[in-house]
Amino acid sequence: MKKKFASPRKLMSAMLIFLLISSLALTGCSSKSSSGETKTADGKTKYTMWTFVQVHADYWKDAEETWNKNHPKQQIELKINVLPFDQMNQKLQVALNSGNGGPDIADVEIGQFAKYTKSNNPPFKDMTKEVEPFVPNLVKSRTDNYTVNGKVYGLDYHVGTTLVYYNMDIMNKAGIDPATIKTWDDYLNAGKIVKEKTGKYMTSVETSAGFVFTAMVAQQKSDLVKDGKSNLSAPDNVKALQTIQSMLKTGIAKTAEGGHQDNEEYYAAFNKGEYASVVMPAWYMSRMVGFMPKLKGKIHITGLPIFKEGDLRSAGLGGTATVVTNQAHDTALAKKFVVESKAGKEGSIKTWTILGFDPIRSDVWTSEELAAPNKFTDYFGTDIFKQMAAFKDEVGGLSITNNSYPIINDEFLTNGLPKIMKKQANVEDTLKALDAAADKRIAAGK
Repeated sequence: MKKKFASPRKLMSAMLIFLLISSLALTGCSSKSSSGETKTADGKTKYTMWTFVQVHADYWKDAEETWNKNHPKQQIELKINVLPFDQMNQKLQVALNSGNGGPDIADVEIGQFAKYTKSNNPPFKDMTKEVEPFVPNLVKSRTDNYTVNGKVYGLDYHVGTTLVYYNMDIMNKAGIDPATIKTWDDYLNAGKIVKEKTGKYMTSVETSAGFVFTAMVAQQKSDLVKDGKSNLSAPDNVKALQTIQSMLKTGIAKTAEGGHQDNEEYYAAFNKGEYASVVMPAWYMSRMVGFMPKLKGKIHITGLPIFKEGDLRSAGLGGTATVVTNQAHDTALAKKFVVESKAGKEGSIKTWTILGFDPIRSDVWTSEELAAPNKFTDYFGTDIFKQMAAFKDEVGGLSITNNSYPIINDEFLTNGLPKIMKKQANVEDTLKALDAAADKRIAAGK
């Protein structure tokens, strides 16, 4: 009988996993020292944290200092490791699956979260009790994102309130006040006027990202998932994508440089004044400040137009949860530290002053600290959050952390969106085909 050998690809995968596990064990990524110590010489509790964004590390370094100032009898020492996104996710999965070598605290991007919550016993510590006192002030959709079977396993940095950013140089030239744009039909009609009077595009259309589409879905209180199956072809979702496709057909939009609106090629185009508006979450303010200097003082922000009465005027998009892993020691202290740093008033305000994000605590949106001068108020004006506070209770969400969501989103971005926008394929027929393909993968566990 002929002996079967593993394929080179499988061998390489096995070797990679072995090397990752070995490297985790050898490098001592746990907060314990080689002697098993979890305390410093002066009595501080030692924790390690993994993140994939340097500014997140800056935020947590400040959080450590703030915690130690406010809790002199519960001092901590936080060692933060910043790793590239893919590398960190791979190492974290290996560490948590193997049961050793993981950090005490970690950042988990919202699109990755469902990978860890497929079982009824996620590798994270339940924070429900610690979060409960802050719930009345937290934007519910953001805690819902990381709630599994009624238990809260992580807290986000921001709401990701989706906004329309208007370039007022172009809007004024076209003679259009954004306040008059109430519905998506109004927006489309305004786009025709902008194109006619200024020669500029009203907006851009994504071909490799779904920010605008998913915002439209959420504001209609629809979703991409229903009962664990693909819901892409739901009527409200079809309407949303047909509306975006019509922007191309009528010529009021063109496809975004680089395929989406969050890359340097696109920033350059928007900075040059090629578009009258862009729909993106509140964290996009940091992109404008950093990459679009010519538009300082010229951008006006509003909530989203709606399709019909009763729709929401925004959606919470993007996000990263901070979790306490099941490999952490002194978990009661670790959870208290993470929750207070994210949901406490002082920490929530610093989400804005350090990161430029819209805090998950909506009660601080109207605080003096968020109106205080900084690089963001210099760019957008001091009433940014006063404008957003008007619709803080109208921030829709999606089932992004549902186990089926990553498969559905992958089918949409890979096999649906490019075809619909680049080839003008029929929206309803395409979405029905995507539902079938996604459900087949979900059933197969792929």
